Amino acid sequence: MKNRIKTYSYYFVLLFLFWIILSQQFTLEIALIGAGAVGLIMLYSKSLLFSPEETTLFSPGKILLFVKFIFVMLIEIIKSNWQVAKIVLSPSLPISPSFVKVKKTFEKDFDKVIFGNSVTLTPGTLTVDIDEEGFLVHALTKEAAEGLEGSIIEEFVRKLEAE
Repeated sequence: MKNRIKTYSYYFVLLFLFWIILSQQFTLEIALIGAGAVGLIMLYSKSLLFSPEETTLFSPGKILLFVKFIFVMLIEIIKSNWQVAKIVLSPSLPISPSFVKVKKTFEKDFDKVIFGNSVTLTPGTLTVDIDEEGFLVHALTKEAAEGLEGSIIEEFVRKLEAE
């Protein structure tokens, strides 16, 4: 029971902070409305929330690591955008689309989802399927496909799972 209260407290704080960020101002009325809205959202969706066994983001250290991961993802997205733009703007259009199987290295479903979505967010790659063996990813070039195993994205998700 104590773990569940701790989990809901993290969700409440994160959703409330998100509310404040979207509000762009902080008044007592906005804070009260936000707290009420967040409470109702949590009450309505409590069966959808991840349990501590399913996810990895239940400590301040992991939340900070996740924030670092978001910045790393932004850099990776920019680099991938640049690569895809060079390929598309090249007169010879040097694409070599291929499917690659990335071995499963994560135990928790939450981490699998983070990795799969991160790969899909990166231009030039798309996670097509996740199964017991790993991830099936479509890549625009063979270089992008080969760069998935041991990538910085995989490293960060593994750190999230490990800590």
